[in-house]
Amino acid sequence: MKRSKWLAAALAVLLLTGCSLAQPEKAEQQGDRWVGFYVVPSQGYESDFYDNPNLEEYGSFQAETDQFGTLAFPQEVLFAVEDEAGNYTFPGLEKGYSLFVYREYGVGEPDHKGRNYAVGIVSNMGPGEEGPQYKYTDEGISETASGTVYFGPPPGVTDWDELTSGIIWRYYNVYQTQEGRIYLNGHGDSVNGAISKTQTETRKTSQDGKTVQEETVSITVAIKTVPRLEKLVVTQFDENNVILQSDDLNLQNDRPELHCLPETAWVLVEEFTSDGTERAVYDPPEGEDPVSHEYVLLDEEGLGSMAYLNICAR
Repeated sequence: MKRSKWLAAALAVLLLTGCSLAQPEKAEQQGDRWVGFYVVPSQGYESDFYDNPNLEEYGSFQAETDQFGTLAFPQEVLFAVEDEAGNYTFPGLEKGYSLFVYREYGVGEPDHKGRNYAVGIVSNMGPGEEGPQYKYTDEGISETASGTVYFGPPPGVTDWDELTSGIIWRYYNVYQTQEGRIYLNGHGDSVNGAISKTQTETRKTSQDGKTVQEETVSITVAIKTVPRLEKLVVTQFDENNVILQSDDLNLQNDRPELHCLPETAWVLVEEFTSDGTERAVYDPPEGEDPVSHEYVLLDEEGLGSMAYLNICAR
């Protein structure tokens, strides 16, 4: 019998014998920090988080019983794995969207506890309405980030509706231990459709009964529907608005490049979808840094990822 099923059976027996379950030991009681979300699409509201073979014991939760007093049960969590490039994945739960603000201890300026750390952000979402903001004063620390998750119809589906698509979004809470490890404990909300979420948590540090510093983390995730991109066309014009060249780009390449011709005065980018055509105009870059046009690609399941067209200098 799997550990999670054994634990569920044990709790059922305790409930029959008369007990009340205390809330699981909160991460902040362990000294751990809530740092953001890991948003996972699933079919239906049922979560198979506790069937993941990569779970590890960390912390505990308690059950108050009439016959046996207080009983403690181990809590199982899913620790993230970091690769050499600094990317984080959750084993067995890879297909999700991350947005969290973490701390890398041992570098940077010391905090109020004398620990040195630098702040980083992990995100594979599209950009949010506001960029990340980090504010540090003598009174407190504020870390804010936002991002966007896109989804839409699978290929060939014309009567698609977000509420009947079958996709349920699970907002898993992401925590960081005092040693710097990132994990999920299975807690979070589930929503159907394009429902956004903002969560803010504040931790207070006290000394002699007085608050000496507040640490606030605020994360906003917007879930938005988009039509499926059918074609991406880039056209170059000269100073007399005469077409020099038009290219229908390969949508399988999520980082295409366009090298402007010597005579190019401006560039037109057209996104063709079932909802119509969206257009954007760019001047050729003057320096070596390209101009970037962002767009959304939907996979076979209708889940979106950001893609970028780099418009390079003449």
